[in-house]
Amino acid sequence: RIRVANGAWSADLAAGPTSLTLAGPAAWTVIQDALAGIVGEGRLGPLEDAHFGLGLAGADAAELRAAFLAAAPNAAAISLATDAYTSVLGAHGGAPGAVVAVGTGAVGYRLFPGGAAKLVGGWGFPVGDEGSGAWLGRRALAQALRVLDAGDVPPQGLPQAVLAHCGPGRDAILAWLKGATSTRYAELAHMVMTLAAASDPAAVALALAAGFEIDRLALALDPGREAPLSIVGGLAEPLSPYLPEELAQWVQAPKGTALDGAMLLARGDAPPEQLAT
Repeated sequence: RIRVANGAWSADLAAGPTSLTLAGPAAWTVIQDALAGIVGEGRLGPLEDAHFGLGLAGADAAELRAAFLAAAPNAAAISLATDAYTSVLGAHGGAPGAVVAVGTGAVGYRLFPGGAAKLVGGWGFPVGDEGSGAWLGRRALAQALRVLDAGDVPPQGLPQAVLAHCGPGRDAILAWLKGATSTRYAELAHMVMTLAAASDPAAVALALAAGFEIDRLALALDPGREAPLSIVGGLAEPLSPYLPEELAQWVQAPKGTALDGAMLLARGDAPPEQLAT
């Protein structure tokens, strides 16, 4: 999201991924390539005059953070935070509150009065990110492979759909597995959610399991269920029917997005991230 200082012109761009865990300092290449066309139009001044507000996965890792900032272009200001921090800023308009962000990965984040913050989950695939798209995809494929080994793949349903996507046949599946990243596993999550909406038993069971994991993250943030909580990210809406009842009653709609939170950082309207280590 780009805005000129007087607010007379703005634009939203889509690019990525810019996760520091996946891309490291090369994330700057993605960011600058996305900006290049608009900067070239002359609507913006040079990057030396730009104030960056960045919410990037992996920004809480000291080594990744230092390498990324060392590769930064010359700019007026660079405010770097985790994508979880920009999500909670956007969801609650800069006020204290909590979010569970569920997309390719899953992470919980709480902002306390005074600016201190707490992060749970977000350990990355495959060891963590329970309830995420990557987690759903891995679970769906593992179940499908057990069905395949049993020699009785049903003509329709989640196992058949997953095997058709990753196969056909053992050689094709092994080749798919060899190059599979968290992003690739997360591609299967759309299949899971589509079939869950159609009442496929295997898909519904996985969606309910994801809802349980989201509730576990939320309780790790706030065992008393006291802070305002929003669930954000690409899987927030598809998973909403499968949340435990107590969690569903706790959740409220976010006021804005992570882009809104990043813009608060860029304008200096939110403090730097104060993440406990």
